[in-house]
Amino acid sequence: MKEKNVSKEQIELFLREVDTSFPTPLSMKQNLSDYAWKLFEKATLCVEIQDGRIVSVAAGYTENVIENRGYLSMVATADGYQGRGYAKKLVKQFLEAASDAQLDAVHLYAVSTNTKAVSMYEKLGFEEWKLSDEPRPDDLHLIYYFRNKKN
Repeated sequence: MKEKNVSKEQIELFLREVDTSFPTPLSMKQNLSDYAWKLFEKATLCVEIQDGRIVSVAAGYTENVIENRGYLSMVATADGYQGRGYAKKLVKQFLEAASDAQLDAVHLYAVSTNTKAVSMYEKLGFEEWKLSDEPRPDDLHLIYYFRNKKN
């Protein structure tokens, strides 16, 4: 499910707005213009729009996935719009898109000290997932399984 009602420019504006709300700003990891293009072209985007602008996003990948698992790469809500349930609603939409794509699971990384986000993911059914060669050992790795299928 690609959100067709948003432009690359709107995505980039949103990324710039929420950039420093992440423990490590997005702009320290990648060029925001390039990331906006990647999300626009390749991601499954679930967005909340208020007053003509993006205020919340759940974005990730449900196509060309590895081992039939989707990846939720970013969940963010702009200041002033937090606490309204947008993130939860959009993560649910992303999970629906992944289920429609007949994926087995969706995984994500979260900063363990972001207790509100971790709590929301756990309430939605995500559980901790440990890999032997974890590529991001300092982050909490969570997975949501569809159809009670665990690999």
